[in-house]
Amino acid sequence: MNVDFIFYALVTERDRHLPLYLTSSGQWTHQDPVRRPEGFASYQWLLPLTGEGRLYVNGHSYAVKPGQAICLFPDEPHRYEATQEPWGMQFISFEGTLCGPLLEQAGVHHSGVYLVSDFAGLSRGLSPIIRAADQEPFEAAAASKQLYAFLLDLPKQLSTSRHQIHLHAERLQPVLSYIREHCHQPLSIQQLADQAQVTPQYLCSLFKTAMDLRPMEYVNRERINRSKQLIFQQPGLRIQDIAKQSGFEHASYYCTVFKKLEGLTPEQFRRSHGLG
Repeated sequence: MNVDFIFYALVTERDRHLPLYLTSSGQWTHQDPVRRPEGFASYQWLLPLTGEGRLYVNGHSYAVKPGQAICLFPDEPHRYEATQEPWGMQFISFEGTLCGPLLEQAGVHHSGVYLVSDFAGLSRGLSPIIRAADQEPFEAAAASKQLYAFLLDLPKQLSTSRHQIHLHAERLQPVLSYIREHCHQPLSIQQLADQAQVTPQYLCSLFKTAMDLRPMEYVNRERINRSKQLIFQQPGLRIQDIAKQSGFEHASYYCTVFKKLEGLTPEQFRRSHGLG
């Protein structure tokens, strides 16, 4: 294998308690065929720089074209190889409890090939992480911060995720405006779906993609925000009246939702702001 460089991070037991940590990184002028019938222990992110290739994973075959990246999940059998040489590549491998959630937030739910919208930006984000493994002494916490920033920015740099979220958010604008204006009134899923001219089932899908919330969860958040405004504007208003004017039929349910979202009861919220 023609290797420009490859670094293995010196990961200690203490480092393994980090929510994200780098395990290896590198860059190849040309990637030779890789076959892993038992998979690889870490998550992998590979960014081809030149040439083209093909990835085989989970019973699927993916052509890897310029402007695409590969993500591989741990312990999944896979292989990949060049179809147009030289197949230059940057890569990192990483582990930790935040790997899955941050990748999912970017729309990366499984091993496969993903279209990149900001290729130069993605490569720039990878470069300091790749070099971090070669530092002496290796600073796992610093590499973890760089890795976190990279994964946090990933939704902005992957075309499918960013485009889909943007389209769904635009489709929801009339629904969000309607909720803001009518959250103090009884609302149904059908009413909300009518604002976007979609079915209730599709409305739920739009909310899940754009906001990771169900429609009525969003309604409740608007109602809680309205109730906080009422607490400030009318400090002497009774809790049951606040609940009713915010769109909650029962004060007990209002208090339950408020505590879940804010971490304290409406009365505690009022007192914490010197209003009680």
